[in-house]
Amino acid sequence: MPLTLIQQPVAQVVKKETAVAHQETEDVLLPALQSIHSLHDYAKILKAFYGFFYPLEECIRKHVTGSLLADIDKRRNALLVRKDMAAVGFAGELPLCTSLPQIVNESQAFGALYVLEGSTLGGHMIAKMLLKNPRVEIPADGLNFFKGYKEETGKMWTIFLAELNKQQNTEAVVHTANETFYHLKKWMKEVLTYDATN
Repeated sequence: MPLTLIQQPVAQVVKKETAVAHQETEDVLLPALQSIHSLHDYAKILKAFYGFFYPLEECIRKHVTGSLLADIDKRRNALLVRKDMAAVGFAGELPLCTSLPQIVNESQAFGALYVLEGSTLGGHMIAKMLLKNPRVEIPADGLNFFKGYKEETGKMWTIFLAELNKQQNTEAVVHTANETFYHLKKWMKEVLTYDATN
């Protein structure tokens, strides 16, 4: 990685170096969200997100504790997915992704967390899109995941970026963030394609 990039704030470098992977992942997720025609379709999307977020959050929390990120216990988005699935009456198997980015240290954990926390920013727009979907009426208490931290989202993101910028191994952060996007995209394609044929 060029020295000029390393001298920039870590968050700025990560955003730039993951732009392509970020867009490729959105190109998979957005059509899936736009194709929701029923609560069953919505539940399939939620199931897919849970299958990736839950095991990855467990890996991250082995290396990011309250001493590094004071509000880490509030950042459990997989629990919000479970709430939403209960709200739409989903009861079924919850397959978990086993193909995850390697996370064996703090920098890698922050790289993965960058992707998960970043998803809360776009979640608000997705929630609005789903509420306007004339084909399905999602319960008011069924959008916890996409609403994220609600009015606290901006503040939570700023707090996270401040801690991210303290990371010394920028290359590891970038690599794991890109790997996280890759595995998320791969998982979503596999799960949603399987569900569409079963």
